[in-house]
Amino acid sequence: MRIYISGPITNDPNYLSNFDRAEQYLTDKGYEVVNPAKVNENLPKTFTHDEYMEVSIAELKCCDAIYLLKGWEYSKGAKAEAEYAIFNNYKIYSEGKCGEL
Repeated sequence: MRIYISGPITNDPNYLSNFDRAEQYLTDKGYEVVNPAKVNENLPKTFTHDEYMEVSIAELKCCDAIYLLKGWEYSKGAKAEAEYAIFNNYKIYSEGKCGEL
């Protein structure tokens, strides 16, 4: 199963380590992981939030499930990703919750 990591990025100085930690956790469990934080790091710094989200949603569309990091509900982008996942009947998992893998 391919799983997409979603969580707060904007204004979180630790977002790369948070996403990397989740990627390692999910990889260790045998999942193929899509880490948008890594992809976004390689995009032009002039991208707007909406442009980053277009790329992120395209990545999410290639996945079967979403893994929501702690604090996702306070992130405009992560909420949009979660809504997309819900609308499209993805498997949804949350870090630190009963839905954790």
